[in-house]
Amino acid sequence: MKKRKLLVFAIIAVHLFFWGIYLNSDVYVTHQVNTKVNRVIQARNTKELKRISNDKTTYKFLISLSNSTRCKDTSDFQGGTNKNAYYVTTLNKQKIGVHMYKASLFNWRIKNVEKQ
Repeated sequence: MKKRKLLVFAIIAVHLFFWGIYLNSDVYVTHQVNTKVNRVIQARNTKELKRISNDKTTYKFLISLSNSTRCKDTSDFQGGTNKNAYYVTTLNKQKIGVHMYKASLFNWRIKNVEKQ
């Protein structure tokens, strides 16, 4: 019985270890970039789009996108720190720079977006 409990504990510990690595990895943050940008475009919340847009050109571009537009070819970490990160993605064949910030332990949010 003790061996069984030890085995279960070891499996849980390994599982939590790998989840911790994933949630602090670039793969997870890249997924967050795609998810957050896609949601804000789909919601078409003009107030939120204006808040995250770096300038009027970016805002007009984001407003002009279809609800079905999705991020493509999102880069890996391009610079910044472990709390502020920069990524590049593509929307309608246009490169977009996305600045993300770490809002909580596992949650990243869009700081601003700029059309390149």
